[in-house]
Order: sequence, then C-alpha cells, then structure tokens
Amino acid sequence: MENEKDNFLEITREKFYRAVAECKPLFAWFSLTDACNLNCKYCFADAKYYPPASPEPPHHELSTEEVFTIIDNIAEAGTEIVMFAGGEPTLREDLVDIVRYASSRMHVAMNSNGYLLDERLCRDLARAGLSQVKISVDGMEKNHDWNRGEGSFQRTMDALRNLVKVGVPKVILIMTLTNLNYDELEKMVELSINMGVDFTMVEFLPLGRASEGKEWTLSKEQLERAQRYLLEAQDRYGWQRVSFENRYIVAEDEYCKRICADPNEPCNFYDFCVGCISNIYSYCITASGKVTAGDIMTLEVGDLRKEKLKDVWENAELFKIIRNRENLKGKCGKCQYRYICGGCRRRAYTYTGDIMAADPGCWRWAGDKSET
Repeated sequence: MENEKDNFLEITREKFYRAVAECKPLFAWFSLTDACNLNCKYCFADAKYYPPASPEPPHHELSTEEVFTIIDNIAEAGTEIVMFAGGEPTLREDLVDIVRYASSRMHVAMNSNGYLLDERLCRDLARAGLSQVKISVDGMEKNHDWNRGEGSFQRTMDALRNLVKVGVPKVILIMTLTNLNYDELEKMVELSINMGVDFTMVEFLPLGRASEGKEWTLSKEQLERAQRYLLEAQDRYGWQRVSFENRYIVAEDEYCKRICADPNEPCNFYDFCVGCISNIYSYCITASGKVTAGDIMTLEVGDLRKEKLKDVWENAELFKIIRNRENLKGKCGKCQYRYICGGCRRRAYTYTGDIMAADPGCWRWAGDKSET
C-alpha cells in the first residue's frame, strides 16, 4: 500500500511539473468595471454600488480602446477564453462592441447578475459572438432576494430564459453556496436542469463586501456533503451539465486518479488534473488592467496597459511560487494528492494571509492528525 502511494506521488509529481513547464494563460477573468447595479451581501469584489435609477453614471476604469488593446495583448499570449465580469459588465454601454471585438480572437463568456439582460440585449450579445453566460442565482426566491434585492430572483429567471431563447450556446446558473442556502442546493440543480441550463457551484469566501460574513461560510461537513451530492449529480446528468470545484473529493474520483497516475497518458490541460488552475492555466485582470495572482484581486503582479501578458506570465515571482507545489505548507504540503489538488490558494490566503498555507477548508483529512 505504501509503495502504491509513493508510486502515485512520484508519477503525479513528474506529470504536474511537465504540465507547468508548458502551461499557457488559457483562461482570463476580466473585470470590465468595478460598478454594480446591485448591492449583494455576498459580493467578493466589493463592487461600487450604483442603484438602477442612479443619476450618476458608473465610472469605467478602462476605455473601449484600452479594453481592445488588452484583448489583443492576451490573445497574443495564447488566451483562448475570456470571461467578462465585474462589478456588473452589462453596465458598460460598449459591452456589445467589446464582445464582438473579443469574439474574433477567442471564445467569449460573461458572468452577470442578469438584472439588465432583457431579450434585446441578449440577442445583441449572441449575435456579437457571446458563447457562454453564467447568471448568479443564490438560492430560491426568498434567499436570492435577501442577498441581491427584492425582485432580483425573477429578473435572473427572465435572463436565463432570454439567453436560452436567443441561442447563446452555453447558459449556466451559478450558485454561491453558503450555510444560509445550503439546504436549497438540490432544488437549484433541479431548477437548472428543468430550465435547460447548466449548473455550477462556487463556495462562499468572506472577501470584499462579504469580509465580515465569516458566519456564512460552509462547515467542512456541509462542504463534504455538497461535493458528494454534486459528484452524484454529475453521474446522473453528465459533467457538462453539473460542475463544481472538485478539490478534496478528487481523492475519491477513481477514474481521474487512474488517468493522472498513468505515465503513458499526456499531461496537458485536457488530460491531467492539476487541481486549482489559477496561474497555471487561468489568471485575473482587474477593472484597471492589472494582472492578479491566485484569483485574489489585491495581489497585483503586472499591468497590461504597460506590459505584455506573455512577460508577466513567465516572470511574475508570485506565479512561480504558486506553480511550485513544494512550497505548500502544512497538510497540503504532505498530502499524497497535492499535485492533482493543491487545495484552494484563495481560501488559504483569505484566512491566513499566506497564499501557500494549508487550505483550512479541506475536509478530506479533517480527522487524520498525521496530515496536519
């Protein structure tokens, strides 16, 4: 058994570092604005609130031409998919033009609260080349409206229907799971499937405006049960229809482990699981054009108004630290699955201030003192 564990660790280590040596910035999260028309309690970005009827227009940190220049910059570096987000990207009057420009260079996705996505805007965005949209829905109507404002649940339902109607290729309901809406997880998956849209879940972290909401964080037991349920839902509906961050539970995914531990299988993005892909295959761009590390918007490592993404990707010291799993500390540094999981660096930084600390949310070894 010990030899089998050592063999797994040796093979996955070798494949992980081969993958890292050839890694490219495939996926960009690009915040087009810090402004938002909602004032959500869960907001990790601490977006600047502009009420729907506000006479003051949102301030856009980057001009249309600056956004175009950054799109050219990231396309040159090998980015294949850009996710436009915010704040709320639909507040930008030039959004359709930005989508049209970007779609000629890469696949274009968008993360939105859905409030402004009427049928006309959805059709314009689809025609401009928008290929994927994630709409945030944080529970059934009562829970969602508590977080985002009265009437916002119905606006998200309308947005999802409009996006399906106009033919956006992939429409996703994305749920931020907390201990407040935890009991509605199964209902949300069923709602998504019945509406003909896909489902994904992200775990709540007390960041930005939500930094004081530590009491909303999932317990390890809740997260374990949620991941087990979603793994079953993937088996039932298909992984294309149901997705979630599969860290921790990847240790129980026998198919994934078998592929990752096969020395004859390739180790590119589609054939080998590195766990968290931040700064290995993905990165973030702030509304002012800065590149950040570990999906943490305050850890700036470059400025795309002045630098080439290719240079930032290859030379940022913090990227190098994150890509070296020998830098992991505590139980993450000892775990046999560290090369196919690695824990959540964003969670580690949020709770400890150390981006390479042990992930405090891991339930896998919660009762195993040898792994602490």
